[in-house]
Amino acid sequence: MNKDLEMSSDKNTEFKSELDDKNNTTVSHKKGRAYFLLTDEEYKKVFEELSDKYPKLFIKDRVLIIKKGIHRDIFDDSGLRLSKTMIRKFLQLYSEKTKYRELHIENTPRYDLEGKEVGAVTKEDVESLRRQQEEIKKVIAAKRGKQQKLKNNKGALENKGTHNRGRLRELEKVARQALNMW
Repeated sequence: MNKDLEMSSDKNTEFKSELDDKNNTTVSHKKGRAYFLLTDEEYKKVFEELSDKYPKLFIKDRVLIIKKGIHRDIFDDSGLRLSKTMIRKFLQLYSEKTKYRELHIENTPRYDLEGKEVGAVTKEDVESLRRQQEEIKKVIAAKRGKQQKLKNNKGALENKGTHNRGRLRELEKVARQALNMW
């Protein structure tokens, strides 16, 4: 995984979601653990179905801040052919988009499925998002530090001419595992 889905001048969101090049799947990082969300095709499929059903909320070239708990409203609608898991994963990705986060400013209106204003982003919401982004930044920095340390250890073993192949293999395995988490 080396290609970020979202680039931001604010480095806080740069690593939140990224594309796994091997299987074209979006990966998200929460508290240092990567978990798979949706492929690009699945995301588009869910977006299309939701935009067909709720055209005033899910608009192709426009991002609106959605109301808290909107997933329950969507689940209550029996006309959709999407699983609850797909909807949850879609909403998570949707709310992690850079455009969405940039709109996450105090007093910005939140919208329901009909496109009506039903509240606003609070100061607590903004502060929560800021804390979450700082946490993610710390986790990423720690992982990068570990990767660099492993890389340095591997280089030191190779430079010293040490023939401890078992230790070298172990370090390579740990480094691969750390990189696969990203």
